[in-house]
Amino acid sequence: MSARGPMVSGLLWVRVVKREERRCTLCGRARAEGDPAVHDLVVAPADPRTPAHIAVRTPEDELKVWCPACFGRATKRLRRVPASQIETLFDL
Repeated sequence: MSARGPMVSGLLWVRVVKREERRCTLCGRARAEGDPAVHDLVVAPADPRTPAHIAVRTPEDELKVWCPACFGRATKRLRRVPASQIETLFDL
């Protein structure tokens, strides 16, 4: 099962994936050029709580590349966290 993130335009997806060298910005795992798994990469804001209608308007330099596993874990973790604690989950 592949994780689904907000849709970004195809050209934007390509630019962000190339910028990050086909590497998940969270775990660092890279996909080889030509590997079909590269198409599973998710381009989304760093905060997976971002609603899709806002995520699609995120500036290119603020978008991150997520592998399906990291994106799935991040969104799953958010579903388990009580709403009152979500605000502090991404504070650094």
